[in-house]
Order: sequence, then C-alpha cells, then structure tokens
Amino acid sequence: MAMKKGNLQHFGGTQLLSLMSLAKKTGSLNVAHPKEGANLSFKEGKLVFAALGDSDGSLSSVLARDGRITIQQAATLAKHAQKTGDQQLGLLLIQKGYVSRADIVQSIKRHALTVVRQFAGWQEGEWVFDPDGKPDNGRITVPLNLENVIIEIARAQKRDEQLELEIPSLDVRLKFADRPNVDIKQLQLSKAEWSVLKFIKPDNSIRMIANKLDMTDKQIRRVVGSLREAGLIELVAYRPVVKESPDERRKKRDIVGRLINHFQQD
Repeated sequence: MAMKKGNLQHFGGTQLLSLMSLAKKTGSLNVAHPKEGANLSFKEGKLVFAALGDSDGSLSSVLARDGRITIQQAATLAKHAQKTGDQQLGLLLIQKGYVSRADIVQSIKRHALTVVRQFAGWQEGEWVFDPDGKPDNGRITVPLNLENVIIEIARAQKRDEQLELEIPSLDVRLKFADRPNVDIKQLQLSKAEWSVLKFIKPDNSIRMIANKLDMTDKQIRRVVGSLREAGLIELVAYRPVVKESPDERRKKRDIVGRLINHFQQD
C-alpha cells in the first residue's frame, strides 16, 4: 500500500489520532515537528508504540521516566538492550525480580498516554503514514485503545479555548475572594495551585506569576481557572504604576494651583 503524507496545519494532532483510531489503521506515523520528531505505530487502530523527542520509547527510558529505575541504571540497561532488544531485557528484569510484567505494561501505557497528549496539541509539522511500518525489532508493544483518550483530550482542548475567552490577557492581577468561612489550609489543592496562591500579591500579574513558576500560558490559565471555579480568587484589571518625573509633578501642581485661584476669584 502507498504511503500517505500531510501537514498538521491542515489536520491537527487530535484529528489525526482520531482518524487512525476510527479507521482502524495499521502502520507507522512519522511526524517532523519544528522542535522535535514523533513516531507512532498502530495496529488495527490501537496505539502499540510511541516515541516523541527524547522519549524514544525504549524500555530503559520508559522505566526511568516512570521512576522504577534510576537514570544510571537506565544507561547501563540501554547498552544491554542494544544487543538483546527490549523484549529480552524485559524478561531479564522480571526474572531478576526488579520489576513485574504488570509494572512494565503500566509504565509503557503511561508513557504512551504522555506522548499522545503532547502530540495531540501539535498544529504544525509534516507527517508521513507508512501502512507497512512497524516498531523496531525487539520493542515491547502494548495495545492502547485511543477512543476514550481522544474524547478526554478533545474536552481538555475545548476547556482551554474557553479559558482563553475567560482570561484573554495574562496582564491582569489576581486577588483573594472574600470567603471568610473557608479555611484555605483544609482545601485539597494541587501543588501548582498552592504555588500560584503563594504568589498572589497586588503587583503580580498572571504573566509574572507564570514566569516565576516557569509555567506556559496554557498551564497558568488552567490553574487560575480552577482557583476561580473554586471561588478562591478573582481577576483584577492590571494597571501598571507609571512614575512621574519632577517636571510632570510640578506641572500638575501648577495646574491645580491655577484652578484653585480661578475658583477663589469667582
């Protein structure tokens, strides 16, 4: 079968994943993104292998990212896998009692979901689908049904679009809402939400908070949106303080003085 080509500018990541799933495609999808590349393999519409950028999908890297082995151990195991392949490496790790089969499957699925969620947001990049393409020999493939994942991603994207309408500018400040009966220490908030709350000060705009916490525009909007929904914070128009020069202050005083004299003369 012939390979198909396209551009994500015309057909975004989420739409492409949906097509692969609904059409029950089998083959490999290679995408050349301006910043990094991606390789996704499918079997009858299910994702069986995923690699994106530095996450090459190898067993050693997947286990390391999932915290099941250290980076140093991953480097050693990667050299071993070059000779035997990931499948043999996986069997060895199971036999030695380092991980279980369920651990490996869970880590690979978690890795695949991370890749899919990141890829779904791509809106640019050339892609090529090879119906005869397969993962490299020796890779461990774990089928992942994408239907529910795509629905979840689509909902999140719609929510992000709504947040852009609700918070069109990040150059606004935040303030705590008046909730005297709420004990903020008893609230179940995420680490990111607590971090943002700590930076809510009169002079801090949302953009300044995002920069201090190294958050993207999308991430900070999600956190601010959640805190607003919880009724904890409110938006305040951002008005930067403009320092006046001595000449400008004198001119204002002169104008006020003339006005006072004018009214006193009437």
